[in-house]
Amino acid sequence: MVLVILAVIWAAVLLPPYLQSRSESRPADSISSFQRQLSVLERRAGTVPSVPGRSAARPGAVRPGMARTSMVLPAVRMSRAEARRRRRDVLCTLAGAAAITFVLSLAMGGAVWALQLGCDLLLGGYVFLLIQVQQRAMERESKVRYLPERQARRTPEPALLLRRSGS
Repeated sequence: MVLVILAVIWAAVLLPPYLQSRSESRPADSISSFQRQLSVLERRAGTVPSVPGRSAARPGAVRPGMARTSMVLPAVRMSRAEARRRRRDVLCTLAGAAAITFVLSLAMGGAVWALQLGCDLLLGGYVFLLIQVQQRAMERESKVRYLPERQARRTPEPALLLRRSGS
């Protein structure tokens, strides 16, 4: 019975991110599919065609003199909103697992208390890590000062090329 409960908890933790990644990897619209295929072609060719809305410099692009075998694909970074949503989902899942195991341990007793203790430790550790991340972000915000932006430089008038004759 304990193994069934443990399997249900693991499924509750692992299944939502898996299903979300599967739905995101198969976009339904043709524009996303085209952009994905274009980025694959760019990586294979090592060049970046000029497409409106896409930046010309990519971190993983092959540069002249760089071997194709040493090409490193750029890491996919999450936006702050995505990271916040992911942290919230993990926290809710761990809190739900702790609550379910607490109710089960009250009803069944015995070895389920050890499972409940494990869920509580995981939840406490995750909350501790979240607090550390928040403190580091606040510290970074208080210590980092950005330089003021310079006023836009005026473009100088183009210099005319003087052509001198040898006569």
